[in-house]
Amino acid sequence: MPLNVDDPLSDGQRESVLPEVLEELNQISFRDFQGALKRWHQGSLSLIHLNVLMMLRFKGPQTMSRLAETLDVSVASATGIIDRMEHKGVIERRRNDEDRRVVEVHVTDEGLAVFSQIQAERQARMSQMLSTVAEADLEALLRGLRAVRAAREEWLSQMPEREGHSP
Repeated sequence: MPLNVDDPLSDGQRESVLPEVLEELNQISFRDFQGALKRWHQGSLSLIHLNVLMMLRFKGPQTMSRLAETLDVSVASATGIIDRMEHKGVIERRRNDEDRRVVEVHVTDEGLAVFSQIQAERQARMSQMLSTVAEADLEALLRGLRAVRAAREEWLSQMPEREGHSP
């Protein structure tokens, strides 16, 4: 039986609908992510480079030893990765202002531009895809996405700091 998005779900409906919602979200997210990675991989950034950029963007500047630990590679391997990324201009090494012996890896403006480009491409593709969705369905989708965002923010606010960064 089709669901009316304006009617609340009963407990039984919720239990049967939730796995379907999760599957749909996973399919959309995975395909979009996979497509973006393929396009960037065809460019000059590898998957490990994108991983390093994301980590630096969200965690801030990192020392080489911290990067190596997070990537689960040796410091020598991390150094090679960072050397290649520095050559591409997406990161730079800087001495720490408080302790000049410490060298940190920072994302450059060019590195940050990678995220802007990915977001712009994603929004263009999503706009094109959503252009065929009926207005009533778009409104329902918007209400649903806002509810998901509010639920996520509430959920994250209740988690310990180190755990609260994933879904």
